[in-house]
Amino acid sequence: MLLITKSPNPQITIFHQIHKIIRTMKKLIFLLLPAFSLFAACAGAQQPNLGKVVDGYLVNVDEQGVILQGQDPVSLREGNSTKGNAQFQTKHNGAIYYFANAENKAKFDANPTFYEPEYGGYCAYGVSVGHLAPIELWTYDTTYQGRNIYQHNQKAVNGWKKDVPGNDALAKKEWAKFQEKYVKKG
Repeated sequence: MLLITKSPNPQITIFHQIHKIIRTMKKLIFLLLPAFSLFAACAGAQQPNLGKVVDGYLVNVDEQGVILQGQDPVSLREGNSTKGNAQFQTKHNGAIYYFANAENKAKFDANPTFYEPEYGGYCAYGVSVGHLAPIELWTYDTTYQGRNIYQHNQKAVNGWKKDVPGNDALAKKEWAKFQEKYVKKG
């Protein structure tokens, strides 16, 4: 707020007030700049390979093309989280899957759609609201139509559970748009 006071030289008073405002703004910028930089870095770090198309499929894979953070999808489906082994791997719909053993690989190969994650391994709630987001394996859920649904975090889990059928319908619509945007353009 600029106050004009009567003084022997009003121009000096205005100059001092403007100078004071500029100093305050500079301090504020220097305080907020590191916070904005940290936010930008974290936001970028959370979204590796989003929108990656492999062999004509939109999939949430790492730099080596491995899905589900290398966890065995058969073990996940059975309620365990077991790290897969590159010795036992298969490629399905653009993603490389690792398995803990040959038996689990054989189960997957016999019925891959039973074990593969929905929406290319992206967060189902994120897809339903038009965003591709990475997943956390602890969010795994097969209670809706026996499908393998993953979410990004607890907030996404809660959002999804508010209206599972409605969110799934939205996710299917949005997934088709992502296919159009990423796969058909590619």
